[in-house]
Amino acid sequence: MNESLDQIASYFETVPLWPFVLFGLLGVVAIMVDIVNRKRRAMAIENFRYTIEIELADMYPQHKRWPPNINHYLTSRLPEMYQNFEVLRVFIRQDHLLKYNTDWNNFRDFCRTLTDEKIAAAEQNATGQSASNEPDPKAVFHQLISNLLKHTEK
Repeated sequence: MNESLDQIASYFETVPLWPFVLFGLLGVVAIMVDIVNRKRRAMAIENFRYTIEIELADMYPQHKRWPPNINHYLTSRLPEMYQNFEVLRVFIRQDHLLKYNTDWNNFRDFCRTLTDEKIAAAEQNATGQSASNEPDPKAVFHQLISNLLKHTEK
């Protein structure tokens, strides 16, 4: 046993220390990069949630009212939301990326196709004046936002 320890000690006496220092520095840099990436991910999540909470405050999480000219209202907010979507996409795991993209595309398509007429028709259906199998836009909207926000959970 002493012989083995002496061999190991003599090895460290004859080997230069710079490879060990280099590996130590690489380890420190790797830890720092991980910390920075975690902070960037947290900021991306915060920005994404903040954008949804501010831009869609009248409609989500508590539905207060549909703004007039809903199509224009939603499509004018899509570019900023899309920018935050793209930033967050970098931090989404590869196996969840397809679902994330699908949820965004569904939300974007809903925003582009929603009209004041569809909302008026849904409100008439709620009062029982006409029968249609169209889903309630409020419920669809809330489901689409919930689907997007579930990707921001840790």
